[in-house]
Amino acid sequence: MDLNKIRKELHKIPELGFEEVKTQKYILQLLENFDGLKIHTFDFPGILVEYSHGLGNYKLFRADMDGLPITESTNCGFESEHKGKMHACGHDMHMTILIGLIEKVVADNIEKNLLFLFQPAEEGKGGATRIINTGILDKFDISEAYALHVNGGMKTGVIASKTGIFFANTQEIEVVFKGKSAHVAFAEKGINALSAGVEFYLEIADEIKRKFPLEKSVICAFGKMNAGVVMNAVPAECRLEGTFRAFTNEDHEILKALIENVKSRIVMKHSVDAEIIYKSYYKEVINNERLFEKLKVKTSEIGVEFKEAEMVFTGEDFGFFTEKYNGLLFWLGVGYKEDNADLHSPQFLPDEKAISIGIDIFFQLI
Repeated sequence: MDLNKIRKELHKIPELGFEEVKTQKYILQLLENFDGLKIHTFDFPGILVEYSHGLGNYKLFRADMDGLPITESTNCGFESEHKGKMHACGHDMHMTILIGLIEKVVADNIEKNLLFLFQPAEEGKGGATRIINTGILDKFDISEAYALHVNGGMKTGVIASKTGIFFANTQEIEVVFKGKSAHVAFAEKGINALSAGVEFYLEIADEIKRKFPLEKSVICAFGKMNAGVVMNAVPAECRLEGTFRAFTNEDHEILKALIENVKSRIVMKHSVDAEIIYKSYYKEVINNERLFEKLKVKTSEIGVEFKEAEMVFTGEDFGFFTEKYNGLLFWLGVGYKEDNADLHSPQFLPDEKAISIGIDIFFQLI
């Protein structure tokens, strides 16, 4: 198969979580070219490819399918045809690598039991847990689960990973303060929700520094804030959207309690109402030590450069798979760019030369 062409075709049709209808149709058409596969679908986008040609346990290889609500500006010649949507996280590369792996397994008539999962909605809508909750994976005795993620900050083809905790657990939140509107000329008649929101934002940062003196042990960041409707009225509502992240469940709970306590103090001080809305949550990704050592050996055997990685605050719902199975996630370098156009950037454009390397690494892990 022309994998570079497949990657470009997938890049053109990014779809958001649980909307990957065109993407699924395209992949299903490709899978029709292979014999010896059993295809499982769901009542939502997603494909589980069963390859049962051996004895014993199954190994699972997973690729995510969804794009992001980002307007592309790569000028690559195969830009997104879906306005305001883009494969800015490399999932087009992930899917292409998995398709290439399937092709290689079938062509070589590998006598193994394997599962290939095209998973929807990795970007914040709970695709991993929805797949797991269908129960379909429980029909197979899965001994190992693998995934990769492209990294635009590394040279093309370099592999990086670490044993133990790799990616942080992540929790998306909205914090809403509600007061009372009034004309600014009579501000005393209102209750300023914006003032409450601003103080909350600043106090969270101070409290985290006090509670977590070690730099980069946790983060809490708000990237969006909206308040008010006109310039000359006291804002009746202020909404902050953000995320908090930690490497352990213990720190996650401490951080959650800290945020709740700050909110309560702001409510008392400003006489506002407030609510914290907890949205998508990802478990931390924990790499199995045996599989990590296996990755190091296999990369060395085929002459691929390997580097020890550090823990990162990146979120990845593959953590739900590493919680359930012995799992391994690793970075695949796709070309360092001087302008730092990396994940979730409208300029993000991975090097297609990494596709064959990703396939080879996965194949070695079978």
